[in-house]
Amino acid sequence: MMLLRSMLLALALWAAGPACAAGETVRIGILAYLGADHTLEDWSGTVAALRAGMAGRAEVTVMPLDHAGIRLALQRREVDFVITNPGHYVELELQEGISRLLTRQSQEPVASTLVVRDDRSDIARFADLRGRTLAVVGTEAFGGYQVASGVLLKNGIDTERDLTLKAVGLPMTAVIRAVVSGAADAGVLRACVLESQQAAGAPEAARLRVLGAVGRSPGGCALSSAVYPDWPIAKARDTAPELARHLALALLSMPPEGTGERWTVPLDYQPVHDLFRELKIGPYAHLRHETLAAFLWRVRHWLALAGVVLIGWIVHVARVERLVRRRTAELAAAHAELMQEMSARRLAEQRDALHLRELDHAGRLSIVGEMASGLAHELNQPLAAIVNYADGCAIRLRSGRADPDSLLAATARIQQQAERAAKVIQHMRAFVRKRDPELVPCNLNAVVQETLGLFEGMVRRAGATVTLAPGEGLPPVRADKVQLQQVLLNLFQNALDAMKDGAGDKHLAVSTHAEAGGACVAVADSGAGLPPAVRERLFEPFFTTKAEGLGLGLALCKSIMDAHQGRLEAGPATGGGTVMTAWLPAAEEGR
Repeated sequence: MMLLRSMLLALALWAAGPACAAGETVRIGILAYLGADHTLEDWSGTVAALRAGMAGRAEVTVMPLDHAGIRLALQRREVDFVITNPGHYVELELQEGISRLLTRQSQEPVASTLVVRDDRSDIARFADLRGRTLAVVGTEAFGGYQVASGVLLKNGIDTERDLTLKAVGLPMTAVIRAVVSGAADAGVLRACVLESQQAAGAPEAARLRVLGAVGRSPGGCALSSAVYPDWPIAKARDTAPELARHLALALLSMPPEGTGERWTVPLDYQPVHDLFRELKIGPYAHLRHETLAAFLWRVRHWLALAGVVLIGWIVHVARVERLVRRRTAELAAAHAELMQEMSARRLAEQRDALHLRELDHAGRLSIVGEMASGLAHELNQPLAAIVNYADGCAIRLRSGRADPDSLLAATARIQQQAERAAKVIQHMRAFVRKRDPELVPCNLNAVVQETLGLFEGMVRRAGATVTLAPGEGLPPVRADKVQLQQVLLNLFQNALDAMKDGAGDKHLAVSTHAEAGGACVAVADSGAGLPPAVRERLFEPFFTTKAEGLGLGLALCKSIMDAHQGRLEAGPATGGGTVMTAWLPAAEEGR
């Protein structure tokens, strides 16, 4: 093993090139889980970014090492920074005092993949591994053993008790060879190693399949475990903070080219601690076996504290009996006061809810008031038709030229017009009556078309035109139909108001389309548009640009959309004007 580390170190120094005579040398140790050549190629983008960012300040030297080699290099102060897997980092953080600077973000997730030979029909699930031989890089490998050990433990298999472990060492391709040759029944690989070997045309990798796949990475790699935070870069205990700052700035400035690799702020490695605690390894190895003497020594400070507390308790217990009655009375009074405050708060919440319902109802009545002229027109048309048909029937009856067929046709038309007028009244009654919101699946296109029908009179009176572009394949949205109509009518009315003083054509464009787990309705006007400062305050209560407005319409619409877990946004329309966009989430199946 020492010979291997020496060869890897020599190869890294040769690849790094001559050191800068004028500047210092930054030494970076990288865990080489697939060998030195793969490590230098895999981390070439990071190394190039570091050399470019540190140019003129320091020469960057890369040292591919195994797990023990990194620990030895830290102890000998032969490296300034290390890049290793999350599990190895957690151990070194405690043992060698390293501290993470950044975390890598790449297309290859930190997870484990369990593999078996494709012709092993006797191994189809995790339970079939009991009593078998499992090939691993080593018990210190994170993705190559520890993550898979946690998965197997959750499935009732203790890798140390129920399996025979075969440690094959680095590179990780040795695991593939052990499984294919029959030296092991199954093996543990880091996620995406199998796919990369298959893509490279390795014949041995083509003979393997994944066991217990729980999903795939964004790059298409099969995973047998959950995904953990990516590899960190950490500074050694004695590395200067100024040098670490320059290195971090160089990595954060790295463009995501090539493999898409980039660096970000250090992530939370608590999931790794949780895994190690569950497996009782690394910093939590002491949880496995502990003698009584070791336990007493470990908790000696707590024992001393307990002795002091016990003495204090003995002194204190005499006073407790005397104080308990007084404290009980105080707690009872406090409890009564708290219950009174809770009751007052519930009443306040109920009043707020009632006020919001009243405001919602008042908003609908206000919209109907503004639409009164249009509604009168909608009712006058069928009523006038009924009068005309009735007069025609009377004339025919008085003239004696009436025949049953013509009278039946006229009465049928009278019935149609009466139903039309009744439908308008029915829609208005449903819209203005008080009711509790009911979120049900709705057809957004149908609601928009029905609402435009209610608003048709207002559009005609304003001398405007409306175009509707219903989207295809829209999912049902989960909404209260009446409240959704209230939002749409507010948006239509605001659009007409925005075009009221315009000199050009007054055009209202309404469209719907599917978007990101839901559906949108967009209302665009051809008015003068809104300045950015006005757009930012558009949904504030009591903020209005109308001389006679109260500034509550859009604020109420925003609260309705928030209650629907949706969005209401304003933006500039193409060619001028303003477009208001309302997004609603898709209704879940069965709801």
